[in-house]
Amino acid sequence: MIRKRVFSLSKKLKITEIKPIEQLKYLNSFEIEYETINGKKKKWELVSRHGVERLENEIKYQQSYTDGTMIFATDEKKEKLIILKEYRVSAGQYIYMFPAGLIDSDESIENASIREFKEETGMNFKPNYIEKERYVSVGIINERVNIAYGTYSGEPSKNFQEDSEDAEILIIDKNEAKRILAEEEVSIRSAMLLQNFFKLHPFFD
Repeated sequence: MIRKRVFSLSKKLKITEIKPIEQLKYLNSFEIEYETINGKKKKWELVSRHGVERLENEIKYQQSYTDGTMIFATDEKKEKLIILKEYRVSAGQYIYMFPAGLIDSDESIENASIREFKEETGMNFKPNYIEKERYVSVGIINERVNIAYGTYSGEPSKNFQEDSEDAEILIIDKNEAKRILAEEEVSIRSAMLLQNFFKLHPFFD
């Protein structure tokens, strides 16, 4: 069984306060008014990283955008892959998830994937296939991401991570993936990818 941990963390992020706010700094909040099939007026609330123009283009004209990328990196034999055990402020705990990040302006999905993977793992990433952009959580946010599939090379390092990041870089095989899914907190997208790649879903397999 391969369960390679890179670096133990001496310092950890710490939650200092939780409070409600009326106006967000990095997200925009919207209220969408609509009518039901029977003509009843209702309202839907959501947040977005962008302004009203993009939201209107998505809703009225079904235009598609992307906000970021998630990186699914395996070894050449497709027996092992890279995953992070990352402390997420919104959850107050460590979550297993694949490397991911936002795309810079005028940056391609491929280049964003290479950059983000380097920043989060210290390793090199070679994209082989880019999945179509898809919604992350269509109920509360209009964020979409592309999944970049490819191979990794090099040695894991935390040297490129920012001080706001608290993440272990793990190289795992099927046995460790099975343990993680059974015992740890895993984001739903990452869980589904692990189940599919290692054929671990109890219903389909």
